[in-house]
Amino acid sequence: MASTVEAARLHAGVSLDRLVDRSGISARRLHDLFDARVDFTMVDLARIAAALDIPVTDLLPFSTAVDP
Repeated sequence: MASTVEAARLHAGVSLDRLVDRSGISARRLHDLFDARVDFTMVDLARIAAALDIPVTDLLPFSTAVDP
């Protein structure tokens, strides 16, 4: 999930410092999230999505499994 969120951040052209300011998530927690030291919560994802001005669903992984 970290790679999806990081890609969205980069696509939006938002620096980590700016994401801290916009999302209200501490720099330490963002680094831990992006380094996969802790798991994203729905609150984290909602705050990041709002900071990037994208729907939270853009940050969610979707299954590519095919039903038989």
